[in-house]
Amino acid sequence: MATFAVLALGVMAIPGVAHAVMPVVKTVPWVAINPLIPHDTWSGKPITLKGTSDVFGVSPSFVIQYTWDFGDGSPVQTGAVIGTGTPAGTQRRHYAIDATHTYTGPVGTIFTATLTVTDTSTNESASKQYYVKIEAQSLAVEVNRAIDEGLWYLHKTQNRMVVSGADVGDWLSCPFGTCNASSGNYSNTAANVNAFLSNGHSESGDASNPYTETVQRGMRRVFQLLTSTAIPASQTNPEGTFNPDANGNGHGIYVTQGTELYQGGMFIDAIVASGTPAKVTTTGQAPAGANPGILGRSYQAIVQDMIDYYAYAQYDSLVTASLSGGGWRYSVNQFPDNSANQWAAIGVIGAERNFGAVVNALVKAANREWLIYSQAANGSFGYTSTGPVWGPYAVTPSGMVQMVMNGIGRGSVGAPSWDNAETFIRDRFGNTGGAGNAIKDYYYGLFSFTKSMLLHDSNGDGVAEPITLLQSSTAGVNPIDWYAAQVSQGDPTDGVARTLVNDQNAAGYWSGHNFDSRQYPFETAWAILMLNRTVFESGQPVAVATAVPNPAVAGQTIQLSGAGSFHQDPTKSIVMWEWDLDNNGIFEVSGVSTTVGFPAVGNYPVKLRVTDNSVPVKTAETILTIVVSTPPLEPTADAGGPYNFCENRTPWFLDGTGSTNPDEGQSEPGMPPDTIIEYAWELDGNATFNDAVGTQPDVTAFFQALGIGSYLIQLRVTDNTAASFPSSGFPNLTDTDSAQVVVRSATDPACACVSDLSARAKPGKAELRWTWKAGAHHYNVYRGTTSGGPYLKIAVVNSGTGFYLDQGPLTNNVTYYWVVREAALNEDEICQSNQASATPRTR
Repeated sequence: MATFAVLALGVMAIPGVAHAVMPVVKTVPWVAINPLIPHDTWSGKPITLKGTSDVFGVSPSFVIQYTWDFGDGSPVQTGAVIGTGTPAGTQRRHYAIDATHTYTGPVGTIFTATLTVTDTSTNESASKQYYVKIEAQSLAVEVNRAIDEGLWYLHKTQNRMVVSGADVGDWLSCPFGTCNASSGNYSNTAANVNAFLSNGHSESGDASNPYTETVQRGMRRVFQLLTSTAIPASQTNPEGTFNPDANGNGHGIYVTQGTELYQGGMFIDAIVASGTPAKVTTTGQAPAGANPGILGRSYQAIVQDMIDYYAYAQYDSLVTASLSGGGWRYSVNQFPDNSANQWAAIGVIGAERNFGAVVNALVKAANREWLIYSQAANGSFGYTSTGPVWGPYAVTPSGMVQMVMNGIGRGSVGAPSWDNAETFIRDRFGNTGGAGNAIKDYYYGLFSFTKSMLLHDSNGDGVAEPITLLQSSTAGVNPIDWYAAQVSQGDPTDGVARTLVNDQNAAGYWSGHNFDSRQYPFETAWAILMLNRTVFESGQPVAVATAVPNPAVAGQTIQLSGAGSFHQDPTKSIVMWEWDLDNNGIFEVSGVSTTVGFPAVGNYPVKLRVTDNSVPVKTAETILTIVVSTPPLEPTADAGGPYNFCENRTPWFLDGTGSTNPDEGQSEPGMPPDTIIEYAWELDGNATFNDAVGTQPDVTAFFQALGIGSYLIQLRVTDNTAASFPSSGFPNLTDTDSAQVVVRSATDPACACVSDLSARAKPGKAELRWTWKAGAHHYNVYRGTTSGGPYLKIAVVNSGTGFYLDQGPLTNNVTYYWVVREAALNEDEICQSNQASATPRTR
C-alpha cells in the first residue's frame, strides 16, 4: 500500500505563516552533463520551458508564485505554484512549472529565459536560467526537440509518493488529469525510467537537474516491483541438462505481476542502462534466510538473477519431432510466442554485453531451434508457429532480436535466416495502413526492429555491428537508411526518425500507434529510445562540428573543429575525431581540428565521426555544410573558450580573436574595405550585447561580482557591409557565437595549475620551463606584451616535458609575458599558470 507524504514532495507554504526560506528553483538541462548547452528549436516553433520548485502554495491565497521571463522582450508568464490537483490556467504543480513559448530570430540566436519563484508572504525568491538556441530546422534538430518534449512529459506525469519509507515514483497511475504514458503494467515504469537513463540522466546526476530526482525515484520503485524466488539447480531441455542458476545462489528474480516474462526484459534494460553494475539497491524485498531478496544487492547481481529466472522459465519441450521450443510466454514453461520472446532476448543481450551476465549456452541453442520452427519461407516470423495471427510486424522484428541474441546476422548460413527476415522488412518498409500492415504504424514491432538494427551481431562475439542501410535481396529494391530516410529529401519513404517526429502529440507524448491499446502507454518511452538510438546504454556520444569561417570565399582556408563533441554519459569520453572532407565516405583526416578549403562556389558537406572509450566503442556522426559564396558575406564569430577562471589567477580575459571576416578587405570600387568593426559581448543574458566590447576584454570585475558558478556568454561581431557593398542593399552583417565560462574557487582541484613557469631571455628569443603535471595531455603557450594579459596563443606543447623555446623573433629590450594553460584531449583549456616574464637583450 502506497503511503503519501507532502514533505517528500516539497515544502508547503501556508498563508499567514512566514518561513523566510529561499525557494530552490531548478530548470531542466538539455544535456545532463552540461546545463549550459541550450535547448534546440527553430524560428517560429513552439518550445516548452521546463522548471521546478521545492515549495508550493495552498488555496485560497497561493502565496508561492512563479514567473517565466522568456528573455526576448515578450510579456512574462506568471501563476501560482500548487502542490496537488489539476492545474487551472497558468497554475503549475511545483515539480512541473512549464511554459510554452515561440521564439523567432536568425539561426544561432540564443535566448536566456529565467524562471523565478517567489514566496509572496516573505518576499524570498530565487531564479534559474534556461537557454534556448535557434537552429536551422533539420531532422537532427527536430529529433532533439522531440526527445526534449517527450522526457518532460514523462517527468511531469510521474506519480511521486512514499512507499515503505522510500521516496519513489512510478507511472502506475496518473497524478492529475489524463496521462498517456501511464498504466497498471509494472514494466511501463521501467521503460519510462530507461528513457531518462539512456539520455544521460542518472541517479548520480547533478542535484540541480530536476530529472535526477525523477530517475532516483523511478529506480527505487523499479526494485520494489521485483521478487526473488527459489529456482532449481538443474533443468533439462531437448538440448541437454544444465544449471539455470549461473551464480549458484539458488534464486531467480521476476517482476511481481502477471505476464512477468513479457515485462522482465524492460526491467533488465532499465537496470543495465544505469551503467552502474556495482551500485547497491536501497529498496525492494528484504533478504530472508537463504533468499537473498532484492534490498542491499548490487545491480549486477539483480540482473544476473533475472537472467537466471529466464533460463529457468524457458519452455523445455519439443515443438516438432526434432526441434526445441526454446522460447517464453506469460509464465514459467509455457508454450512460446514470438511476442514475449523479444523481451527475454533484449534482456539477455543487455545483461551479457554491458553487465557481464552469464546465460547457459543450451538456452540459446534451444531458442535457435524455436526460430527455425517459427520462421516462414518468406522470411517473416509467426506468433506461435509460422503464422503471424495479427500481422507479421511485431513477431518478425522479435525473431530478428532473438537472432541478435544468438549471434545470427547478415551472411549467416542456414536457418534461421537473418537475410530473409531483413528482406521481408525492407520490401514492406514503405507500407501504410495501420499496425496490421505497416511496421511504422506499429511501435511495438518498430521498437523491436530498431533494437535489431542497433544491436546486430553477425558472428556471435557480443560486439554490435549496427546496420545503417536496411537492405533486400529482392531485385530492384534499393537499400534505405532505416533511421534517417526522408521523403522530403528524395527517399522513397520516411525512416524511423521522421515517422516518430511527425507522430508526436503537441503535448509531448506518443500514443495510438499499436495493434493493442494496452501498448499505447509505452509508446513515449519507446519513441524516445528509438530517436536517441539507444536500448540499454547510459547515454551516447554526440558529434558536434564547427567551421570558421562559414560562409567562406573560394580557396579560403577554413578551420574545422570537433571540440564541442561530448558524451551523454559522464563516465565516458570522446577519444577519436575523424573527418570526411570531400563527402566520399572515406575519413581522410583524424584529430580534434583540421583545415579544409574549396575551389569554387557551392555547398560542401563535411562529415565528422567521433568515437568514445566504451568497450566495445561507439561512434556518432554529424554533417556540417560549408557554404562557399561571393561577397558580401557575413562574418563568423568565434567566442573562444570554454573559459575556466580561477580566483587565484587574475585578471580574466575573453578572446574573440578567432572571429573571421571571409571577405576581409574586399569592397565595391572606391568603397572602404570590408572588415569587422565591432566585437560586442553579452554576459548577463539580457540580449543587449553591451556588457563588454573588443577582441579581448577584461571581464574580471564582472565575473568576480557574479561569483563561483557556470555562465553562458555570447559574442556578436559586425562588419561594415553597408559601406563596403552599398549596391547590395545589405545592412552591416552580423554573426553570434556562444561560449561557456566557469568561475572556480582557488581551492578547486581544477585550479591546481602550473605555478613554477619561468622564462629565461636570450637575444631575440626566450626559454620557458615548467613542471609537467601528471596526466596532462598538452599545454598551450601564450605570450603578451602587457603584464596580466591579454595574451595570444603561440604554440602547443605535447612532448611530455615542460619546455618551450619561443624563437619569436622577439624584439630586444622589450619585456614579454608568458603563461601556459593545461588543455585536454578535446583542446578544452583547464587552467592558467603563473605569469613569467623576460626581456631579451643584445649580448
